[in-house]
Amino acid sequence: MIQARWLIIFFAVLGMSIPSFAIDWSLGGFPSYMRTRTRVIDNATVSGDRINVTDTTLRITPQLGLSDAVTVRAQVDVASNMVWGGVTSGFFGDNDSVVLSDLRPADRFRGALLTGGKTFDDDFGYFNVRMLHADIVLPNNLGFVRIGRQPFDWGLGILANGGHDPHSDLGFVVDRALWLKSFPAGAGTFTLVLVSDVFTQGTSLFASSEGTGYDILAAAGIYNQQMGDVNVTVGAYGFPYLHQNDIFSPALGYSWDVDRTSLYAGLLVLKGSNWSFTYEVQMFGGGEIELGDVSALLNQDPGTTDLTGSAWDFEYAFDMAARLEVYPSTMAQVSTIGVEAGWAQGDDGATPDIEGNALPFSPAYNVDNLLFKHVIPTIYQIEASVINAIYARAYANVNLAENLSLTPQVLFAWNDETNAVSAFDSGLFGTGIGNPVGGPIFEADKYLGTEIEGTLSWMLHPGVNLDFIGSLVLAGDGLTDLLEHQGATNPDDTIWAFQSRLMVYIDQFMK
Repeated sequence: MIQARWLIIFFAVLGMSIPSFAIDWSLGGFPSYMRTRTRVIDNATVSGDRINVTDTTLRITPQLGLSDAVTVRAQVDVASNMVWGGVTSGFFGDNDSVVLSDLRPADRFRGALLTGGKTFDDDFGYFNVRMLHADIVLPNNLGFVRIGRQPFDWGLGILANGGHDPHSDLGFVVDRALWLKSFPAGAGTFTLVLVSDVFTQGTSLFASSEGTGYDILAAAGIYNQQMGDVNVTVGAYGFPYLHQNDIFSPALGYSWDVDRTSLYAGLLVLKGSNWSFTYEVQMFGGGEIELGDVSALLNQDPGTTDLTGSAWDFEYAFDMAARLEVYPSTMAQVSTIGVEAGWAQGDDGATPDIEGNALPFSPAYNVDNLLFKHVIPTIYQIEASVINAIYARAYANVNLAENLSLTPQVLFAWNDETNAVSAFDSGLFGTGIGNPVGGPIFEADKYLGTEIEGTLSWMLHPGVNLDFIGSLVLAGDGLTDLLEHQGATNPDDTIWAFQSRLMVYIDQFMK
C-alpha cells in the first residue's frame, strides 16, 4: 500500500503536467539504466557448491522542470534486482547469509534487509521509490533548498553514498531538509550546508540494521580554490547529535537505542591536469548504547537476560580511504592508473568497550565484486563493504580497441583486529555473557587474502555496454579461520566468480 500511494501521487502529477506543456520533462540528475547480470560463484557453500544467479534492475530518474528555479526529481526502480533464477541462501556456510542480498526480489521500498525465511520470496521488488525531492533556487541569492527523500553523498563515498554507481547496489538515502549557499572566500569559494534529517526508511547508521532516528541540525563546509595548476578542495561535516530508537539487526538478533552519538568527516581533493588525489576520513561514536532484551539471542527464557536500560559508553570508531589516479598522456593505450588504500577500524574483542566494527564502508562503495561484496559481508553478517579490514589495491584502464577496454586490478586485505569476528563482539557490550553471534571470541590470522580481478568492457552501441568480470580470491589464513568459524570444513584456498553484465544507459538515448 505504501508503494501504491507514492506511485499514485507520482503518476497523477505526471499525468496532469504533461498535457499542459507547462513543464520540461526529462530523465536526468542521476543515472537511468537497465542492468542485467548473471553471476557464478564457486565454493560458495559449506559443501563447496557452485551457485548461479541472474537479476535485472530497471532504474529511471525522471525530473520535472517546473521553472528555472524549481525542479522535482525522483528515482524509481521499476524492477529492483528482479531475480530470474538461483538462490541467495546458504552462501559461504550460513543459512541466514547476507551475501547477494541485493538480489533478493522482496520489497525493499523502505530499505529493510530481509533474512532467514524471507531470503527468497515471490514478492518481486517492483517500483522501489528510492528518492523523491524538490530542488528550489531561492530568490535574492539566498541559496538553494532540497526537501524530501534524497541521496547522501560525500567524497569517495566510503560511508555517505547515494548508490548512483550503476555497477553497485544499495546506497544511503535520508528524509532531509537541506539548505546550501556559496560565498566568496579570499581567492576561492566557501560553501555552507545545513541539514536536518529523519531516518525512517529502515536503515540506520549501523549497517544491516533497522530503526528510526533523527539529528537536530548538522552542518558541512567546503572550501575550493585553484592554486596554480592544482584545484584544491577541503571539506568537513559534523553531526553533533544523533539519536536512534529501536535499532534491530536481523543479523545480530537484538535491538538497542543510541543516544547523543556524533559523526564527523574530513575530505581533501587535489586535482591536476593529469592526476587526482582524494582522501576521506570518518569518525563515529560517543554517547551511549542502551540494550534491550537479548534472551532469545542467548536461547534463554524471555526476560531472564533483560538488559533493558543498561547503557554502555560508545567509543569513537574510524574509517578512511585514499585514492591516487594518474591519467598518462604519453601512453595512448592506458587511460588511467590508480592505487587506493583503506581502513575500517575493527573491535578488540579482548576489551569491554565498543571501539570498532561500528563504521563499515557503505555497501554501495564499489571496491570489488567478490571479497568485499560477498565473502566478508557474509562472515560478519553485516551488509557492508569493508569492515574490520585494511586493504590496498592497484588498477588500470587499458584501451584494447576502439570499443573494447580492460580494467585489471589486484587487491590485498588484512584483518585490523584479529580477535573479533562480528559487530559488537566485545562480550555483548561488556556484560561478559558471551559473543552475540554464538561461540567464543577467537583469534584469526592477520592476512585475509588477495583478490585478482579483470573487467572486459565491450561497447556494443553508444549507451550499451557488455562487461565480463572474472574474480579470483586467494584465501589467506585469516579468511580461512573466519570461514571455519562460520561452519565450513576445510574451506578451499581459492574462491572464484564470473559475472556478465549488460548495461543500457537510458539517459544517452533520451538526449
